[in-house]
Amino acid sequence: MTPKNPKTHQRHTSTHLQPSDQYDSDVPLPPTNDIPPQRTNAELNLSVLQRHLPSTTAIVSIAPYAVVYIFASNPQTGPAWEKSGIEGTLFVCRQTPDAQTGAERYSVVVLNRKGLNDYICPLTGDVDFEAGYIILHSTDNEGAEENIWGLWIFEEDEGSSTAGMREVNAKIIRECAARAARTDLDPSDGADGYPMAGPRI
Repeated sequence: MTPKNPKTHQRHTSTHLQPSDQYDSDVPLPPTNDIPPQRTNAELNLSVLQRHLPSTTAIVSIAPYAVVYIFASNPQTGPAWEKSGIEGTLFVCRQTPDAQTGAERYSVVVLNRKGLNDYICPLTGDVDFEAGYIILHSTDNEGAEENIWGLWIFEEDEGSSTAGMREVNAKIIRECAARAARTDLDPSDGADGYPMAGPRI
């Protein structure tokens, strides 16, 4: 008898590719442009301010350190300046024009280093500079009670980077307030959710 051919077992080849770690070493990766461009300090400051006051379009002036005072009547000592608990970097900001009148808008912003409540005060024309304080007058949200705010700006002797900082910023704030006051503003209009008549703290 002719012997039967033994059955041959066919080897089945898997179609699943096994992971390999050879790709990264053999083929160079194409260059990527994922590194974000570096932003200037001015751009970073503007970005921060726009989170607090979205209508900000430009920074007119900066004072590295300022303290916000409020003029209060104390029954025991009489009227005097009292700290409001807000101090930090002061910015004079230009905002988008008033939607109804087209008037220019400016605000003073002090980003508070002592707490979460910042000082944001629209400039409407009443600005004084006395005894080292930049004095802003404002009314409350109902337009009834007047508040008097004093901004004390830190400055060093002549020759330093902060020399003359108070007078320089007082002049800029006055000019911005005068520009904003040239057109009558609607006191109820506030693109950022607060009245233009008084500060937000």
